[in-house]
Amino acid sequence: MGKKTTSISTNKIGDFTLSLLLDKRSNKNTDKYPLTIRFYKCANGKEERYFYHLDEFLTEKYFEDVVSTTASRSSLFPIKKKWEATLEGYRARLAKVAEKQQLSIPLIRTILSGVDVGGEAGKSFIGIWEEVISKKRKEGFAGTAENYGWALNSFRKIIGDVEGFAVNKDVIAQWSDGMKNGIVQNGKLVGKIADATRGMYLRTCRVVWNECVKQGFLAEVEYPFSNKDNDLVTIPRGKRRQKSYLTVKEMTELYKVFAEKNYPKEWGPFYTEKAHQSLGLFLAQYLCNGFNLADAARLEYNATYWQEGGKAFEFQRKKTAARSNDNSVVIVPIIKPLKFILEEIAAKPTKGGFVFPFIFHGETDEEVRRKLTSQENSNVKDRVQRICKEVLHWDKGVTGTWARHSFATNLKLAGVEEEYIAESMGHSHGNNVTAGYQDMYPLDIRFRKNSRLLNLEDTEGNKKRNLDKLTKAEMKALLEKLLG
Repeated sequence: MGKKTTSISTNKIGDFTLSLLLDKRSNKNTDKYPLTIRFYKCANGKEERYFYHLDEFLTEKYFEDVVSTTASRSSLFPIKKKWEATLEGYRARLAKVAEKQQLSIPLIRTILSGVDVGGEAGKSFIGIWEEVISKKRKEGFAGTAENYGWALNSFRKIIGDVEGFAVNKDVIAQWSDGMKNGIVQNGKLVGKIADATRGMYLRTCRVVWNECVKQGFLAEVEYPFSNKDNDLVTIPRGKRRQKSYLTVKEMTELYKVFAEKNYPKEWGPFYTEKAHQSLGLFLAQYLCNGFNLADAARLEYNATYWQEGGKAFEFQRKKTAARSNDNSVVIVPIIKPLKFILEEIAAKPTKGGFVFPFIFHGETDEEVRRKLTSQENSNVKDRVQRICKEVLHWDKGVTGTWARHSFATNLKLAGVEEEYIAESMGHSHGNNVTAGYQDMYPLDIRFRKNSRLLNLEDTEGNKKRNLDKLTKAEMKALLEKLLG
């Protein structure tokens, strides 16, 4: 009888060999030993080893029977294949890490045990989180970086600074529960936040987790998030916003207030001017395919504007610019009411100039720009809500996001196909499908579809009919107003 096989090996990673075996180094009062992966390196006559124990204890005879079997019909053959796949999984995981940095025994221990060993600075779940924050900030996403920082602060408050990659489903679930119900520290309940914020923080953690998987520090099989598996961490969804929009009729009424400058006299000239500007910006958000103020602030009179004779804007959403295909741009037809708004509140067209320069005030620092955009959002919300209440007598909590929801909802209710709506709003479709949508919608079609956002035909017709009914005194007053 030939000698029994005592290990399973796989391909090397650099100077390291990987083998699956039983760790029999310690004397035990049992005949079972831990199933182990051995990482071995020999360089310049110096040997290094690391034994990583799996969650199985086996007898020496059973292990040798399994690894020695070659018959596919044997009941032990599937077990051998499973062990080979496990070993190959660890090899592939470390191979990812080896693509970016040199492997060492301390680094392998950090990755597999979850404990920061041997001074491998920054090689931890928290370290990767901080790297993601830094990357977002360098890419110009200061707001996103700040949100990621808040999420990390929440994680540290509830969980603490975990060592290495000692993070799993149970740790994430503990954090999620702490955010939902709070934890008691020094006799006070802390850490409790709203579900919407908890969902945002968990999505941030998911980004960090995926980055750790990408770099090989966490195994894909350990993924802790799912909205279907009750045993995993569920990320709460935001509240549905079906009612957070204004109808075409309501948007048309707001536009009439803007066009006629129908503001209360008691507001005074300074506030009236600011309110007029904010209402125009809100309506521009709606008519510019529902873009947000971060996009409005960066909107330029670029090459597309001049090539189309001032009939269209083209831009890429700041929120998705880093991950979307370069062809995934937003095209905005400058329909007649939008053109009127631009003439009222926008800067005069200059090549490469900002359309709404009053948002950034010439600032170039991204952190300052983010704060200025946030302040402008607040101004628009406060002033438009006051117009709704005091001019139109509406009790509606209108915010900038309503412009985006209104664009999508009103076009959908008007029978416009979802492909056009999604493409117009800069939604990512994957596989470069969006580029195909742009070919499907030339500018004249865009004009026709976006013209459904307001209902001005009846208004203009009524004005013409009402002119015939004016008395001579009313006609004279109207002419004086127009000439004055």
